[in-house]
Amino acid sequence: MANPLPPAVGLLESRLGMEAGSLTGVDLARATDALDDAATLVLAEIPKNLVPAWTADAPKVAVLVALKAARREFENPRGMDQESLGEHSVGLTDTSGVYLTGREIAQIRRAASGRRGGFVGTVRIRSYDGE
Repeated sequence: MANPLPPAVGLLESRLGMEAGSLTGVDLARATDALDDAATLVLAEIPKNLVPAWTADAPKVAVLVALKAARREFENPRGMDQESLGEHSVGLTDTSGVYLTGREIAQIRRAASGRRGGFVGTVRIRSYDGE
């Protein structure tokens, strides 16, 4: 079974405790947008040559990360950090919108590199200057 990015809305509905196909209208549009945005962030963390393959069939951990990020966005679109009912107080953070945690980024990079450490980057070596 293929695991495309972005994941199907039904997978998000399941994690929200809903039956598949129960989101409609504005809520369905919000869920679809959250999944698209989360998939975009996941794909931005991998080498460009892997993007087509992961769009069609991503590692399960990448799909899971996209679902978790989309769920955060769907359940808390305003990025509330705290909310009280008595004497009404609301606290907003700058994390509104879809985002990936540091741990999620490490998991994606590990899946992309195939290495336990998940390092994806460059190594710079000083040139010999003749002295």
